[in-house]
Amino acid sequence: MNRIRYAEKNSLCDYDLSLKFFNELGININDITPLRNVFVISTDDGNKILKKVDYDEERLKLINECLEYIKNNYDNVITYNKFSNGLNYKKWNDEVYVVMDILDGREACFTNPVEIKLCAKNVALMHKASKGLREELKNKINKDLLDESLEIKFKKAYDELIFFKDIVSKYKYKNEFDILFLENIDRYLNEIVNVQEKLKNSQYNELRDSGDTVSICHNDLAYHNFLIKKDKVSIIDFDFLTLDLRIIDISDFILRCIKNSAFDIDKMLLAIEAYEEISVLKKEEKELIYLLLSFPKDFYTMSKNYYYKRKRWEYEVYLNRFKTKLNNDQFRKEFLDRYGKLINI
Repeated sequence: MNRIRYAEKNSLCDYDLSLKFFNELGININDITPLRNVFVISTDDGNKILKKVDYDEERLKLINECLEYIKNNYDNVITYNKFSNGLNYKKWNDEVYVVMDILDGREACFTNPVEIKLCAKNVALMHKASKGLREELKNKINKDLLDESLEIKFKKAYDELIFFKDIVSKYKYKNEFDILFLENIDRYLNEIVNVQEKLKNSQYNELRDSGDTVSICHNDLAYHNFLIKKDKVSIIDFDFLTLDLRIIDISDFILRCIKNSAFDIDKMLLAIEAYEEISVLKKEEKELIYLLLSFPKDFYTMSKNYYYKRKRWEYEVYLNRFKTKLNNDQFRKEFLDRYGKLINI
């Protein structure tokens, strides 16, 4: 479990681990160990997580308020410890730090159908526990915190890919990543156009307006953000939390479960079946899941990561991951054909 990758090592170097800082936290430290992009700290009150967050206090307060709301009906989410001043964070040298109790368990395994089912059920329980949160926050701050629409997100993705295409086309010297990008870009741009057209003819806006399928969305439901102990699942790392249609989260979870297993539709159906044991999805929602999975998210994300240098990866890492995602595309098409027939699209 204690795997530290190159990029995470660089991130950990940005932490202030001085005695003065720990005294400010009011924590007696016995030992400290790196884990991914956080530190596990052994204290007189047990083991805890120390994390430096990349957003401001207002964002952190919102996340904490959402998690506290969820915990009224679903206790299996990580939350922030309070300091002596009553706040859930500590500002230090213009950086924001949080401390969390460690939740017991190991990372989920998405090659295991049993664990996919367990995780899907807990995603449903988390969504169900957030019912009414949008309205409570709206009444409290007189502002609707619903995330920006898919129309905006899809347009932004299309425009960014066009921007990359224009820039890369002008390169005098193109590497293999650039060549692969240019060979495939037009096909993926057409896919985005098709998704945009389908969105216009969907019930997306009606579902957003009605609000009964709006929930908290985790937005990073990777295997390492589920901790499993026997049949109990805990969900961690809510840095990307939003309020949105629950199908945004469901689609993200499904994609993470199937993209490394040749887009296995049986895993996808298992996840939906497990989710619906807790909360039944509407037909319109299942159609939107198809639409979301039709969006070329992997191609867009890899292109953006590479050309904006958003990850501290070596060139070969970018290239190999890009090739893998391009090679998986045939499986994605076959998957979409099968799923489309199942829901009569």
